[in-house]
Amino acid sequence: MKLIKRTKLKIKPHETTFYRPDAAQESLHMRLSVMGVVIMICFGLLFARLWFLQIVGGKDYRKKAEGNRIREIALEAPRGSILDRNGRVLVRNKNSLTISVVPAEISNDPGVIGRLSRLLGMGEKEIRYKIERSQAPNQRAVLIKRNVSEETVTYIREHQREFPGVIAGTMPMRDYPFRETAAHIFGYLGEISPEILKKKKKEGYKAGDQIGLTGVECVYDEELRGEVGKYRIEVDAAGNAVKVLSRVEPRSGLDLRLTIDLDIQKTVEEALKDQIKVARARRHAETGKNYIASGASAVVLNPKNGEIIAMASEPSFDLNKFVEGIDEKAWKELNDPKNHYPLNNRAIMSELPPGSTFKVVTAIAGMVEGLFNISSQFFCDHVFLKGAFKQFPKYCWSRHGGINLFNGIVQSCDIVFYEIGYTFYQRQIQEQGRPLWEYAGKFQLGKKTGIDLVSEMDGRVPTPEWKKEFNRGNPPFQVWYPGDTVNMAIGQGDLLTTPLQMACVYTAIANRGKIYKPHLMKNMEDEEGRVVRRANETIITEIEIDPSIFETIEKALQGVVRGKGTAGPTFEGFPLDEIPVAGKTGTSEIVGKQPTAWFVCYAPVGDPKYVVVVAIEEGGHGGESAAPVARRILEKLFNIQSKGEIRPSVGD
Repeated sequence: MKLIKRTKLKIKPHETTFYRPDAAQESLHMRLSVMGVVIMICFGLLFARLWFLQIVGGKDYRKKAEGNRIREIALEAPRGSILDRNGRVLVRNKNSLTISVVPAEISNDPGVIGRLSRLLGMGEKEIRYKIERSQAPNQRAVLIKRNVSEETVTYIREHQREFPGVIAGTMPMRDYPFRETAAHIFGYLGEISPEILKKKKKEGYKAGDQIGLTGVECVYDEELRGEVGKYRIEVDAAGNAVKVLSRVEPRSGLDLRLTIDLDIQKTVEEALKDQIKVARARRHAETGKNYIASGASAVVLNPKNGEIIAMASEPSFDLNKFVEGIDEKAWKELNDPKNHYPLNNRAIMSELPPGSTFKVVTAIAGMVEGLFNISSQFFCDHVFLKGAFKQFPKYCWSRHGGINLFNGIVQSCDIVFYEIGYTFYQRQIQEQGRPLWEYAGKFQLGKKTGIDLVSEMDGRVPTPEWKKEFNRGNPPFQVWYPGDTVNMAIGQGDLLTTPLQMACVYTAIANRGKIYKPHLMKNMEDEEGRVVRRANETIITEIEIDPSIFETIEKALQGVVRGKGTAGPTFEGFPLDEIPVAGKTGTSEIVGKQPTAWFVCYAPVGDPKYVVVVAIEEGGHGGESAAPVARRILEKLFNIQSKGEIRPSVGD
């Protein structure tokens, strides 16, 4: 039996820990307090977020929620029609079946554009280009194609699930029944640019709006555009219309009645087109090359109130090309220099030397300053050699021999006006009297006429100050030479005018100094034909000159269209005794180009009803190219039966 050894257990002494109930409770209370604060903070943040979502951002979120369920579609207002002075409709509206897309909705289905492309016969790139080019918000419909067939509209409506975000509807669109007629006067529409939108946003314009970009469509856009309507529809998740919620009908714009006469406008345009063809068949005497006749313009104006009866510019363009949004190829063609810039309204944008049509201003200035009178004698031996011109001679287009100022106007003798110009230069360097350019300014040259069209040019009246500034980088060219004044005296050199400005010059002669502001708007009318607004007849200047001087100049201008006058042959057979005409031919030269033909006239003398201006750019001499056009216009204005072919005149 094994014995068990007993050992003595030793217990190590240690400290005894006593339990304190108050300490445990304090720790638990602390933890609960912290947890409570955290919970309160969480509830506070949650409440703040709910408050922000419902109170601060509630309106926006409700709007976004509704945007997924409710679609607001604009109803374009029909633009006001454009009428001629007799009430004939020149520009109208017609309803067009259209296809539009809502970018925000079609983006959910990449195949929509492909299906739409095949249905409409359009390239996918073209559709995407129209969407990307549009400045409209994603929720607003973008027009893709007008004038689609009823079958296309029906197909899209019956297969709406295949075309989410595609809208088939109707929209008023511009229609130009006379195509190119008066295109530069009417102007065209296009989508509002971001720059214009920034200026017009306060006036109710929105991104994607179609606005007038040129012509009277631009100037009177606010009156013509009317008030856009809208309707709200509820759609399902697929974008299909469920029901119409509300509808506000659009209000048509005001009708614009113009001062132009459609029949006269057509005659003017036809005459210009015909004369361009005639000019191109002629040869330039010095070069032997045919005239280019790159463009032409004409203005018919009522001198008693400034109304434009006709204004034409050739080449022109078909406004209907802009209705559906002009494509890139057509736009390039219209801006190609080879096509002579058909978009330019040459009547207000072509800045040309006026040539001998300016000689009336030189003659009036010389008579007012007391330097010459209508009987003052000169001698034309074809060449002008006074002073510095011995080294740099200037020539007349003919050799007239002894000639007075009266016949200097009738036969457009350059030597007569070189003499007058040189006299002005000599007085200028002696600081005596008023300079010639000051008289040009009196006739409102060098500044816009203020006609109700965009893009009107200022023209230019050169002065020593202008020349110094213009040539500030080239000191030798800053000097004002005798040739500067002498050139101006015959309407050449740095002097530039527009055809409309020259119409104002001859208006002053016809009215004995009074010039009215040219305008195209006669009145604005509502849908019932009530006149809402009338044009103001504004006098822009009254030149204080002895009326007898105007009368003397007028008699000389009558001589231009008779006998040996530079337009005499052209007006043979015209009833000048019953309808006396005062006119002036002109031929202007531009370095590197062929001469431009001018003719300006008014009739009947004594009771002037019309001022007519014709300019054929690079088309030859005034008597041969411009005067025949003016005669055709006068025959239409006074209902005169033309007697055979109109003869061109020879000379300036």
